[in-house]
Amino acid sequence: MEKQTIEVIVAKKAEGNLDPAKQGKEAAAPSPDEEVGGRSVGGYVRCPHCHSIRYVVVDYEGEWFTCGNCGNPYQVWV
Repeated sequence: MEKQTIEVIVAKKAEGNLDPAKQGKEAAAPSPDEEVGGRSVGGYVRCPHCHSIRYVVVDYEGEWFTCGNCGNPYQVWV
């Protein structure tokens, strides 16, 4: 089996009041030849609470997500 290295962004614990309208959703990782469309940026992040690796599509700075593993909120700054 061939190994591949991926870049993982360390997310930050969400702070303050989180606007439900600005919540993103975790997604399934795309195949290697698939692209994310528009202005969105897809990437792997590490949950700051449970340290699991998640795949997210970020539409804007500071977007927040709920970890599918531990259920805690985190924000992504790219």
